Amino acid sequence: MINIFGRCLAGFVAAVFLTLAPASRAEEARGGILLLAHGAHAHPGHAHHSAAGVWNANVEHLARSLDGRRPTEVAFGMADPQSIQAAVDRLERRGIKEIAAIPLFVSSHSPIIGNFRYILGLQAELAKTTRLRHLERVSSTAQFRFAGAMDAHALVSEIVLERALTVTADPATTSVVLIAHGPNDAEENRLWLRDMEAHARFLRERGGFRGVDVLTHRNDAPGPVKAEARAAFRQRVAEAAENGVVVVVPLLLSAGGIEAEVEADLNGLAYRFAQPLMPHPNIGRWVEAEAETLLGHGTRPTE
Repeated sequence: MINIFGRCLAGFVAAVFLTLAPASRAEEARGGILLLAHGAHAHPGHAHHSAAGVWNANVEHLARSLDGRRPTEVAFGMADPQSIQAAVDRLERRGIKEIAAIPLFVSSHSPIIGNFRYILGLQAELAKTTRLRHLERVSSTAQFRFAGAMDAHALVSEIVLERALTVTADPATTSVVLIAHGPNDAEENRLWLRDMEAHARFLRERGGFRGVDVLTHRNDAPGPVKAEARAAFRQRVAEAAENGVVVVVPLLLSAGGIEAEVEADLNGLAYRFAQPLMPHPNIGRWVEAEAETLLGHGTRPTE
């Protein structure tokens, strides 16, 4: 009787092992996601909400939702090598050997994107327009594949349209002003506005608004550039308000950033302020689509 029980137990243990082992290999074969996010440093892992507030909380919630389908870790900070190294180490401890690095940023036309690529060993030099002179690189045996930022993606256009329609009942009498952070460099700003215009076309075609304009805030630029951008923003909202409702849609990843500064530029004007991009399920859909393309060995422009 004891021998029979022992054989049954051994068989059960072997069956469990055979069931679990392929799952581990399957996880490794799927590859993992490294979310590169603005924000303050979080505690190791993405399971805990940090004290950084709503921005980090939104990103951490996104990471948890993705992690159920593909191993996902977050590196907070503006191209911070230590934060990125820690997130890469966590993925490697989970057996991940191929990593889709996905920048949770509105635009690829910023020096931070080139600096991310440099840190991951994907380009030889720091970004041309960065003010930094040195950054450490990560140490890893994993293979990295790098996505572009959100740029002119249709999933983002859908969010912007939804945000605008949420705060107006009559699009035909409503002007939309789409405002983004924007870069310091003039050429990068031109490219940023070019992508924003794709969102504007989507709103004009699908939303039926009276008008849609795109501007960048450029709040990190030198004083004269910043002042000119903010004056243009205020003037455009003031002019639109003379003819009807104005909805300002911040093309920002999440609340908890510069939205208060953006609104301060409009003191005394009549306008309605929409919600930033997150939280929204399309952000998760965008990340997963990018990861599938990269880890399925597809191609995606990265610069």
